[in-house]
Amino acid sequence: MLTPQRLPYILSLLIQSENPLPMSFFNILAGAAEENFNLGAEAIDVAHRTHNGLFDALGVNNILPTPVKNLTDGIYDTNRAIVSATGKKTAGVLRTIGGALSGDQGSPHDDSEEEDKTNAGYNDNSDEENVDDNKDDADYNYLAPEDIPPPDPHRHGICPDRPDDRDHMFQYDSSHILSHGVDLRYLGPPVYDQGKMGCCCPHAVAGAFEFSAMQQNLPYFSPSRLFIWYRGRQKSPVHDAVKKNIGISLRDAIQSLVPGPKGGVCSEDDWSYEVGEYNEKKYFINNAKAAQKPPTLAIAHSHQHTAVTYKRFNAGDKLLAKKLMQCLDKGIPFVFGMHHCDILKTDVVKDTGRGIKKPTAKQMRDQTHEHALMAVGYIKEEKIFIIRNSWGADWGDNGHFYMPFSFLYLCYDFWSIKAHKGTQH
Repeated sequence: MLTPQRLPYILSLLIQSENPLPMSFFNILAGAAEENFNLGAEAIDVAHRTHNGLFDALGVNNILPTPVKNLTDGIYDTNRAIVSATGKKTAGVLRTIGGALSGDQGSPHDDSEEEDKTNAGYNDNSDEENVDDNKDDADYNYLAPEDIPPPDPHRHGICPDRPDDRDHMFQYDSSHILSHGVDLRYLGPPVYDQGKMGCCCPHAVAGAFEFSAMQQNLPYFSPSRLFIWYRGRQKSPVHDAVKKNIGISLRDAIQSLVPGPKGGVCSEDDWSYEVGEYNEKKYFINNAKAAQKPPTLAIAHSHQHTAVTYKRFNAGDKLLAKKLMQCLDKGIPFVFGMHHCDILKTDVVKDTGRGIKKPTAKQMRDQTHEHALMAVGYIKEEKIFIIRNSWGADWGDNGHFYMPFSFLYLCYDFWSIKAHKGTQH
C-alpha cells in the first residue's frame, strides 16, 4: 500500500532508476486516485440520501429521537470525510513523488532569484516581434504546483470543475496582435459584495453575464446571484447542499444560465441578494433566504434569460496568458478560480489592490482559501491582469486588484461568458 511512511523508500528506488517516470505520470495517477476516492465519497452521499428518503417514506424519521438521527447523519458524514481525506493523502503522496523526481531532473517550477521564468515571453510589444515567444512559453506551464492540495467539495468558496470533453474551448488567433493594455472595469456593473457567504462563483458569473449584456446593448438586467447559487447547489453531491453555506463550481454556476428544464436566471428584482446566518455545520439558520427555494414567479422569469455562450481555457496551456489577454482584447471578461486567496487579505492589498505576494509554504498547505474572480483587463508592460473581486467597492482599488502573470499557477477553471442579443427581459 502506498503510504507516507513508505515514501522515502519509493523515492530512493525511483530516483536511482536509469529511466525514471516523468512527473506528468504521477500527476495523472494522482488525479485518477483522487477522482476514484471522490466517487466513493459521493456514493456515501447517495446512500445517505437514500437512507433518509426511505425513512421519510416509511414515517420512521417522525418517531426517531433527534439524537439518534443526528448520530446517523454524523456517521455518514464521518465516513465520507475519511474517504475524501484518504484520497487527498494518496494524491498528495503521488504528487510528492512526482515533484521529487522533477526536482532531481531540473523542474521548470524551481524558484530562482536570478530569473522569473513565469513571465518568460511576455515582455514583447506584439505577438510578432519576438520570435522566441513559443520557446519561452514552452519553458513554463501554468498548471498549479504539485504541492497544492486538491479542493474539498464541502469548502466555503469555489469547488473545482469536473472535466468534460463536451466543453467548447477558446480558439486562439495567432494573427492577432495584442494591444498594450485593456481596462474594461468602467464598462461593467458596480462591484458586488458577497458578504460572509461562500458564494463567490455566482458573483463572478453574474458579473460576467451582466457585463456582457451591457456590452450587447441589451435592456438592463442584473442576474440574481442567489438564484444562480441555489441552482448550482442543486447540482452538488453534498448532502443537503441547498440548505448549506457551501461553494459550487464555476461550471455549475455557468450551466445554470443555459437553456433547459432548470436553466436560466431571474433578475435581482425577482430574487434579491441577502446575506444569511449559518451555524458551525454550515447549515443556514433563522429562515435564511439563501436556503429557500426561489418563488414560482422568479423561476418562471428565469427561462427568459438563457441566451449565453461560454468558452473554456486549458489551465495547462503554454499560451494561456496570451489567450486570456486576447479574450480581453475582444472586450470579453473571463472568470476563474484561485488557490490561496488569503494572499489578498494583507493590509496593502486591501488598501491599494497592489502588492500581492506569493503564498508561503504554510499557506500552500492550507486548503481552506479558494475564491472565484473575474478579470476585466491587463497591462502588458507591467505584466499584470486587472481583477474584479466581490468584496465590495471599498476593498482594494475600487473593488479590484492587480495580479501578475506569474500568479497564473495559482489559478484554474478559466471561462469566458457572452450574452446573446436574444436575451429578453
